[in-house]
Amino acid sequence: MENKDIVMIPFVAHESAMNRMERIIKWLILIIVLMILGITTYLLIPNEIIEEETSQNIQDITDSEIHQSIGD
Repeated sequence: MENKDIVMIPFVAHESAMNRMERIIKWLILIIVLMILGITTYLLIPNEIIEEETSQNIQDITDSEIHQSIGD
């Protein structure tokens, strides 16, 4: 009982494909860990600091627009 549909893959090709997949998996794990760290640090920042910075930016913009309209 012979099966002529069997394809034999050379050992070198298999090893190179496995090495490539190992490198890709390592990069994916690194990216996932960095994303988790970034999300946790973002969630740990107090909301007061974020709100304070955004309100200062809005106030700076409105002040500069008022000075520009007066100078024209």
